[in-house]
Formats: sequence, structure tokens, C-alpha cells
Amino acid sequence: MIRRCDGRDFEVIWTIINDGAQAYKGTIPADRWTEPYMSREKLQKEIDEGVVFWGYEEGGELAGVMGIQEVRDVTLVRHAYVRTRSQKRGIGGSCCRICGSWRAGRY
Repeated sequence: MIRRCDGRDFEVIWTIINDGAQAYKGTIPADRWTEPYMSREKLQKEIDEGVVFWGYEEGGELAGVMGIQEVRDVTLVRHAYVRTRSQKRGIGGSCCRICGSWRAGRY
């Protein structure tokens, strides 16, 4: 199930982002990589600036998140992360398809 995340999900979103980002370690230039990859402060700033997170939930737990932001007449996908243990199962693709369908009014 995909659902809109809220303030109660903040720590889980932050955890998923930093866990999922490990897949890009070594690909992201070393001068851009930090530990954690995204700080809590940066995540809060993104939310304050209008990024809305949606989560893919299975078994009562968020397995992936997508952060989207409406800017003028476009929707930007700002973040898309899946827990390491849940990767390679189509969760990210499902989030993209559903969020894209909602935006296009087809869902």
C-alpha cells in the first residue's frame, strides 16, 4: 500500500533515506557523500520547503519513500529511496507509477 507520510513518520523516513542511499556510496562523488547521507536538519528543511513524502508500506512497515514537490506546473521527484533489505523487488517502480498516476489524475 502506498500512503502519504506525516510527522509521525519522520524518523522512519530519515532512516530509509540513509539506509537506501548506501546503494550509491562509491557512485556519489566523495566530496558530496556524508555520513549520514542526509541529516535530520536537511530532511526537515526539505519538508518545510514543500517536499511531501509518500511511503510504500508492507506488513505494517514502510519499506520505501518518495518525496515529491509541486513547483509551478510540474511535480518534481526530489527523493526516492528503498530500504536495503527491500531493494530489487519493484518497490521504487511502484512508487513512481502510482505517484505519476496521481499527478496525471489517472488513479
